Amino acid sequence: MLFVVPAVHSQQVQFRDITAHAGIHFTHNNGAFGKKWLPETMGPGCAFIDYDNDGYPDVVLINGADFSGHPHTGATTLRLYHNNGNGTFTDVTRKAGLAIPLFGFGVAVGDYDNDGFDDLFVTALGQSHLFHNNGNGTFTDVTQAAGMWGPSEFSTSAAWVDYDRDGKLDLVVANYVQ
Repeated sequence: MLFVVPAVHSQQVQFRDITAHAGIHFTHNNGAFGKKWLPETMGPGCAFIDYDNDGYPDVVLINGADFSGHPHTGATTLRLYHNNGNGTFTDVTRKAGLAIPLFGFGVAVGDYDNDGFDDLFVTALGQSHLFHNNGNGTFTDVTQAAGMWGPSEFSTSAAWVDYDRDGKLDLVVANYVQ
């Protein structure tokens, strides 16, 4: 028997940058001022979250900050971009209550209180923050109320996991150095 294998033509995949057209306007502030400190060299975290349960993935982009005593570029915060469902996004950071200044690094998404709405934990240089999703398009910073307010640390990443299988999410936080 003779089998003929048809010629396979490779197709070139092309990507084009549509970030600005989609409504995402974000510049990461790493706080750099020439000293090359470790936090300046680390990139920011990001996550997809359907924070309003409309079936469209929204985008969270984590931002750094200026170091005290050095020229300031202005207050920088993380950004929450709402997916409009048509290929565009709207910055809803302030409206959502997330315009909190911090030197962020990572973000973990999980519904820690099992209310059907994903919450955010943002790791940071200094105080990390737990944001409870109120289910109405807004978040509340519940870091202190959750007993997570503490010493300044260099937290770089986190993950939600139900390690003891009790049906409640537990939080693992990775700290870099002291």
